[in-house]
Amino acid sequence: MRQILLRDLFQRPTTSDGRVQTRFLPGTIVCYVLLVIFYVVLVSTDWGHQLDDGAYLGRGAVSRQVIALDTVLLMQISNATIMTAAAVLLLISFVRRRALVGLITIAGFLIAVVGAEILKDFVFPWRALAPADAQLGQDLHENSYPSGHATIVTAFVLSLLMVSPPRWRPWLAAVAGAISSIFTTGVLFAGWHRASDALGALAWAGLCMNLAAAAAVRLRGQPALAKPRHALAGSVIIVVLMLLFFFLTAATAAPQYPHHDLPFLLVSGLIIAGSFALTVWYGRQLEAVDFSRS
Repeated sequence: MRQILLRDLFQRPTTSDGRVQTRFLPGTIVCYVLLVIFYVVLVSTDWGHQLDDGAYLGRGAVSRQVIALDTVLLMQISNATIMTAAAVLLLISFVRRRALVGLITIAGFLIAVVGAEILKDFVFPWRALAPADAQLGQDLHENSYPSGHATIVTAFVLSLLMVSPPRWRPWLAAVAGAISSIFTTGVLFAGWHRASDALGALAWAGLCMNLAAAAAVRLRGQPALAKPRHALAGSVIIVVLMLLFFFLTAATAAPQYPHHDLPFLLVSGLIIAGSFALTVWYGRQLEAVDFSRS
């Protein structure tokens, strides 16, 4: 009985008439709630700013080599990168003869990308609330919630899961979690964004791609022919290894702001765990789903 309950938590079975049931719409609601909660708690309160500032200023605990690598990776993201990513999604969907699903996926991806810019400029304002805010870079005194770079990468890896064959999704989910965590923590490590911006990006990307997946399943969803191979254990191993690598790297580096290390370590660990939780959950919903050809 316990095994059945754990399985149902991550994956819904097909109905008696063969239709696929998923939790994408509830997932959309959860992501929306988290998007608002992260903003209210970390961006709109004094004590939230203290935690957010401590996490940002404590990034000195990361070695300069890691920061330099993150900066190089982030600088590769541009408008050309976004168009290339959309083209890759379209190509995969056409090769698999799932053109409609590909178009829905690309729409979700682009809505996430454009929507992040709209949210940060017009919906989620930022203002100084704590003394430590004065130590932030000038760019961070402007609206930056959620992070555009973290949104782009997270939405793209979720899109790849959607257009990929069902048998690939369990393993791709683990890889997607690793890629997403590298970039979502990277915007913090490189000093491009506050930690709250990275968490907001995870919630926003999840919201958009859950809606896209719900639409695709509604229009073209059908049960996968082959029984999915669960790779949850592999995902857990990877996230544990990444967390260990991160904490060991931080522990051996020369921290510039030792009194800020604890908020930085806690929030960075939350970002890494959140990246894997989103991608693995999304992949589990898609494991039993295939899409009819169009």
